[in-house]
Amino acid sequence: MTSAMNLLHDQEVRRQAMLQAMQLDVWLPRQQLVNAAVSRDYLLGWHSVKAVAAGVEPAVVAQPSVAPRVAAAVAPTVAVAPTTPTAPRADAWVSIRDKMALTQTAQRPAVVASVVPEAVAAQEIPAVTVVQAEPIPRFALQLLRADNCLLLVDLPTGEAFQSRDPDYQLLKDMLRAAGLTDQPDFMRQAAPITWPMLHSGNLVHEQNAAAARACVRDLLTVELQSKPAVCIWLLGKQAVRFASSADDADLYSVQSFVEGAQLWSLPSLESILEQPLLKRDIWRSMCKERSLWQAVND
Repeated sequence: MTSAMNLLHDQEVRRQAMLQAMQLDVWLPRQQLVNAAVSRDYLLGWHSVKAVAAGVEPAVVAQPSVAPRVAAAVAPTVAVAPTTPTAPRADAWVSIRDKMALTQTAQRPAVVASVVPEAVAAQEIPAVTVVQAEPIPRFALQLLRADNCLLLVDLPTGEAFQSRDPDYQLLKDMLRAAGLTDQPDFMRQAAPITWPMLHSGNLVHEQNAAAARACVRDLLTVELQSKPAVCIWLLGKQAVRFASSADDADLYSVQSFVEGAQLWSLPSLESILEQPLLKRDIWRSMCKERSLWQAVND
């Protein structure tokens, strides 16, 4: 029983020392509280280090074994030769008070170091690393079908294509140049693919880039299963990023998606409108890759 009490006492000393090192006040009960769990006797008779440093003599507690353990935990190097049953208690507290009076003239970190037990001071406190949450990507993509090709197009404003939009008219011109129909079908009832899908709840922060990529690729797979396509045009940065298997897909490159379907990476329609010279690069790449869909159409 004595060893168990010593262990609990040492743990309390260690807890208070760490709280004081963090400049937190320690509160302990002075009497049994009504309707509360029974407090241990050594806690009811506890005298904080602050009271000792201020020169307040602690009241004599009826348990002679508590005070020597407190003195040994706070100042383990102080040795007191007992002469009477009450002499060890008085000498120990006087030694502690003298020691704390000397340390008050130094800086505050020195006082904290003198209070922390050797067992705690010897342990290295691990550094706290702050992990920043991965930002949630935000985008809107329009999915269309032109003959045996699927088109995944960035929507900067998040609104679906309108027939008179300049970017939609440009898309129709590109389809005519590729030898495909210039009247593409809107998939998913013309509803854009938007991310994030959830705006509240516990899973909001789980919608990272990996989840967005998995969602877009799954939707493309479902469309290919309902009706096959030989090529998927990816027009825009977000379409290229989340339909490809990685973030570093190059423009005008062709990647394998599933068996019988290839991904073709292209600039966004807005970039083409702002930089007409991109049409030259697109035409060169189109002449190189158009055999993907022309062979089937012929």
